[in-house]
Amino acid sequence: MAGLLQNLIGHLTPQGVEIVGGGTRLRALQRLAAEGWSRHEDLIPIDPEPVKVTADLQEAVAWAGTENSARSALHPADEVRAYAAMRERGASLSRIARSFARSEAHVERRLKLADLPVEALAALRANEISFEMAKALTLAPSGERCFEVLESVRGRDVRPEQVRRELTPGTVPSTDRRALFVGLEAYLAAGGTSQRDLFADRTLLEDEALLDRLFAEKGAAEAERIRAAEGWEWATWVPEEYVPWTATQKLVRLHARSGKLSEGEEAELEALEERDAEGDLDAAGRARLAELEARRKGTFTDAQRASSGIFVYCSSRDGLSVERAYQQPRAVPRGASEAAPDLPQSLIEDLHRIRLGALQARLMDQSELMLDLLAWSLGGGLRPWARPLAISPTDQPIAPEKGEGTSYPPRLAARLEPNTSLGPDGTPAEFEVFRALGKKHRNQILTEALARTFCTGSSGLSAALARQLGVEVRRIWTPTAQGFLGRCSAGYLDRLWSELVPAAEADQSFQKLKKGEKARRLEALFTDPATREALGLSREDCAKIDAWVPAELGWPEGEE
Repeated sequence: MAGLLQNLIGHLTPQGVEIVGGGTRLRALQRLAAEGWSRHEDLIPIDPEPVKVTADLQEAVAWAGTENSARSALHPADEVRAYAAMRERGASLSRIARSFARSEAHVERRLKLADLPVEALAALRANEISFEMAKALTLAPSGERCFEVLESVRGRDVRPEQVRRELTPGTVPSTDRRALFVGLEAYLAAGGTSQRDLFADRTLLEDEALLDRLFAEKGAAEAERIRAAEGWEWATWVPEEYVPWTATQKLVRLHARSGKLSEGEEAELEALEERDAEGDLDAAGRARLAELEARRKGTFTDAQRASSGIFVYCSSRDGLSVERAYQQPRAVPRGASEAAPDLPQSLIEDLHRIRLGALQARLMDQSELMLDLLAWSLGGGLRPWARPLAISPTDQPIAPEKGEGTSYPPRLAARLEPNTSLGPDGTPAEFEVFRALGKKHRNQILTEALARTFCTGSSGLSAALARQLGVEVRRIWTPTAQGFLGRCSAGYLDRLWSELVPAAEADQSFQKLKKGEKARRLEALFTDPATREALGLSREDCAKIDAWVPAELGWPEGEE
């Protein structure tokens, strides 16, 4: 640590001491002396001015950086430049971290930003791009590409994640299920290339074809290993995240023979499950729990294993997974007749309908339970085939083709991002976890899910609700050149300018502009207070601009 630094900081050179910290204070003292000022008689003289001196330039610069950052937090761009300056003078990562009392990981990420083109750091310092956007730009493969993207996002409301995807097309994050299954070391050993994303704490794999080949090879090997270990007739590797229906539709599903535990074993199992939920099981306890669970679930017989097979796949949630067991339909020799089953398929289906009807009859009296099931089904977390209710909410399309200028609340915007996870399987335990979150959580899930399904009808209900709730479209939408104004005709822009700027009729210069410039000037009118001030607009004029929306954003009244 450098200690408390209130004196000047100097670097000892053959020509004398060069001040590298506190130069502003020194020049202020020199100016006061030149103007004839003298100290007050009550002040204790400081003569000579104390200077902390070192012959090591790196150490002097480190002291100065410590002093500056201790007085006030540096702007991220200034912090990056300070670290870069020390690196250029030969300072190590650990020395820079110690000098600024930061972690080495923090300094390493800032130095990654130091490698951006000077235009990008200047845009960050001028607050033309956000710090998160600057992080995204570090993924650019070249300075030219970085500058190109910088110009396209400067001063605009663009999500950094969108820029990350644009700069790394065709890459696979190390958190992808394929990458986790294969392993980064195995991928690199096979000749794969990668790029590290320091700010997202992940690595981007650049050869997806190689990754897919390694994924298939390891998957096939794992399927064969499990087949041999468990004694199945065959095993099939499935590259998808689940076993598709098309792979099993012509097969016969076999079920393990149910196991049965004694009363004492059932009590033991219940006690072990409670301890496991509390995290109080050792290795022996977990092994006993797994043994009892397997026995109660049942096992496949040797005859079943010898005539059937399994599907092996890799899921994002559980990793390597096995779906047991399936059998090819038995071929009936020509001329022979197969023995009639004990129960015809039509009777089995009738029994299943009766069973479901019995359950529905009881559920009709369970209001709270049904609301829980509804919220759980609509919440978006379950796999589609695991939903307990045959209800599929249809989210209405709200993402504009060009979204610049539109900013939805986070809860709504999150649903516009692609969801690659399949979610839970809908087990009883998962449902109980959901119910334990309480009615407030359930009702919030229901409200959000149902709100996403609301559609604009022709009865006037949308308009009535909008008035009742005080909906203001301008809260989430701003007319911008790219998102709206540049897509309108030049005549429309002329009429809009005349409508919003009182002195526009006397000033014909706007109409002489090219369409693109008209769009940009109107965007400035909507977003830049300085533009309004330069036009001499009144408070009433500004309020009109802030409230303006095109007629197409009005609510259809429909039939009253």
